Amino acid sequence: MKQLVSTCFLLLSITCMAQIFPKNYVDSLTAVALSTKSNYPLVLNRDSVLKLMWQPHSSADRIAMFYTIVENSDLLTPEQLFYYEQHILEGAQKVGDKVLEAAVLAELGYLTTQNGNTAGGLKMIYKSLELAEATGNAQAVGIAYFNLGLCYPNNKKLAKEYYLKALEYFRKSNSYLNTSWNLINFGRLYMQEEKRDSALPLFVEGYRLAVEHHIESNAVAYGLLNLSDVADKANRLKYIRQVGLMPIAVRNDDIKFWVALYTARYYIQEKKMDSAFFYASEMNSYTGKVSLTRRLESLVIMGEYYRALPNTDSTLSYLERYYTLKDSLYGNKVMEQAQSMAYNDMQRQKELIAEKAAFQTRMILYFLSAVAVFLMGLAFIFWRSKRKEQQAKKMVQLQNDQLEQTLDKLKSTQTQLIQSEKMASLGELTAGIAHEIQNPLNFVNNFSEVSTELIDEMNEEMAKGNIEDAKQIAQDLKQNLEKINHHGKRAGDIVKGMLQHSRSSSGVKEPTDINALCDEYLRLGYHGLRAKDKDFNATMKTDFDATIGNINIIPQDIGRVVLNLLTNAFYAVNEKKKSPHLRQTAEGEEPYEPIITVATKRLGSPSGDGGKVEIRVTDNGNGIPKKVLDKIFQPFFTTKPTGQGTGLGLSLSYDIVKAHGGELKVETKEGEGSTFILVLPTIY
Repeated sequence: MKQLVSTCFLLLSITCMAQIFPKNYVDSLTAVALSTKSNYPLVLNRDSVLKLMWQPHSSADRIAMFYTIVENSDLLTPEQLFYYEQHILEGAQKVGDKVLEAAVLAELGYLTTQNGNTAGGLKMIYKSLELAEATGNAQAVGIAYFNLGLCYPNNKKLAKEYYLKALEYFRKSNSYLNTSWNLINFGRLYMQEEKRDSALPLFVEGYRLAVEHHIESNAVAYGLLNLSDVADKANRLKYIRQVGLMPIAVRNDDIKFWVALYTARYYIQEKKMDSAFFYASEMNSYTGKVSLTRRLESLVIMGEYYRALPNTDSTLSYLERYYTLKDSLYGNKVMEQAQSMAYNDMQRQKELIAEKAAFQTRMILYFLSAVAVFLMGLAFIFWRSKRKEQQAKKMVQLQNDQLEQTLDKLKSTQTQLIQSEKMASLGELTAGIAHEIQNPLNFVNNFSEVSTELIDEMNEEMAKGNIEDAKQIAQDLKQNLEKINHHGKRAGDIVKGMLQHSRSSSGVKEPTDINALCDEYLRLGYHGLRAKDKDFNATMKTDFDATIGNINIIPQDIGRVVLNLLTNAFYAVNEKKKSPHLRQTAEGEEPYEPIITVATKRLGSPSGDGGKVEIRVTDNGNGIPKKVLDKIFQPFFTTKPTGQGTGLGLSLSYDIVKAHGGELKVETKEGEGSTFILVLPTIY
């Protein structure tokens, strides 16, 4: 409904220009186009443009360069143009530019349909649409829909539907050139239905955009040619001739073809058959350099020419050739395949809508279930409170005894939960450590195998008496052993860190590199979460103060604190990434990217009692609601779903930091993220 309203508003705003033919307005735009110098020497060097395209550019810039080559294909045959587009498609795939790949694939599909392979071309365009939708790029999606509209000249209803979708995406992406082409071709549909008043505002708006934003574009010429169709008799030929004077039309065979075609049609309607024959002949001289669809237009004009002559049989000949060529492009069999693809596309859209509706239904059911559970919980609490009130007087002594027993159980449970929390954090590290330790082990294994081979080669050389070669092999063997030793120590350090984390705290402080500790737990925590959720990804940033050096802490305890803060941060950004409202971004808004930042900083004097170190763990998740902010350090309080958190992580972290003489606090903003700040004294 929203799309329908916005589309109607857009067309209504354009239609306001159709009260009278804006001749003076069009003449002023044409004067600008005629006065502009051509840039052909640069444009014609396609190889230079292709080399420039693969340098670091945005997808929008590459698409603009692609259309520079396509639109100025004046010296290219359809086969050569197909080669260039195929070459650019392969380049886009090679550099991994999915947006450019989708745009080129759509244009390549349309070029394929123009040269006789309608079904094959449509398959390429539908593949382009799927790829463009996956990238979320509005311009690429609009290009796919626009080329689909071009492929359905006999199905005006479907073509209009695709043009409307394309127009919406082009407007959203400020793609002026694409919008101009879309409006001009949209107007041609109304001209085929003899609705000149509906076509006029579309032609005018398309021509205006072409002149004001893309002065070198073919759309300038095509826009004015189409305006000649709706102009009065006195100005029709004037506009056609002005197109031939434009710099863009000097060497472009496709534009020359259309100028000759429009001129021949004008003289046929005016019954000036000698002039009509001259321009029809000129038009036919270009048919070998244009696509099959252009040749179809040529046959139509020749048929109209001979139909206007008395006593001629050539009309029937041209009509037979016209219908034969048209049937090869848009025949029943071909269009059945095309309609089948269109049906599959509509089915895909319906499935997407159905999935969205099913998701909304599930959310409603989950909400109602949660409300029901909440009400049942309240009822249970009220019932239990009433029952306890009635039994209070009789159960005082018994409750005292039970209270003592419960206290003992709570102490035991608390000990078990603390150990469980430690084991949970150890589990977070295990997968990460496995990933980290695999790399040095691979190096050790590889260099060991190579060293074995080197020993065999050294023995052979010594047996031959080649002492110098044997010494060189021995030197290589020494380097391999040094690398084995280096990576072995690296694996040992990782195992040592794991053992330090898993064993009970000794309570003894020792000099520790806080930067190295934070960096180690950042990587291990990330790989641990990735082991549980392969789809999870996040950008990790660090900003470590190199002047901090070592500080006296209990590394096992502070390591648990840092790991807990990082685990909570990864959970926060992952939950935000999964939020349904982030699946579609607003206009001009960048897609959400999870980011975790760990920073350290020295505070106060670098020595003495006043020295402190600050550790900041920042995420760009949903933040912490104000109503629960005061409770997050309380034992057993958690915002995670049941079974996913004990509620002891931050409580234990707070106690550990206090025991070190430091402080743990949080800064948060709902919808934007949170920052946990850990401050530790350098001497304590």
